[in-house]
Amino acid sequence: MFAPKSLTPNQKFLLSLLVPSLYLLPLLIVFFLPKNFGFGNERLVPFSLAIGVSGLTVWIAGMACLGKALKVLPEANSIVAKGIYRFIRHPIYVGIVFTHFGLFFACGSKFGIIYTFILIIPMNIIRAQLEEKALFSKFGERYRAYHDSTWF
Repeated sequence: MFAPKSLTPNQKFLLSLLVPSLYLLPLLIVFFLPKNFGFGNERLVPFSLAIGVSGLTVWIAGMACLGKALKVLPEANSIVAKGIYRFIRHPIYVGIVFTHFGLFFACGSKFGIIYTFILIIPMNIIRAQLEEKALFSKFGERYRAYHDSTWF
């Protein structure tokens, strides 16, 4: 989600608080709710946790590759194609979805699964589309080549 020039500093600040809280808040809520591990099938818990941990690994790897360029409201300053970005254009968003889905499924949280599908996935798709629009606009064919050689 690129910060439009029309946003005031206060609006940018509020968005920089809101976006991360939309990821953190449901994790905290589910942590304190009663658990129905694996929705009653405890054999699914290790698999679900593996999905969650894999997602967290991808999420952190994406953040590490961005380094100082990491921002809640990203800017189209360069094409990052190193590390995990060689394979996935939006590893942070992919990691966020897998982390939430895996942990919510492991905990047996209907709220968490619904939240993931209704808010987290659409929000990340929209953010990715806005980023790609700006990157295509700024870098043209260079970004097209990168886009065509990577997954989401």
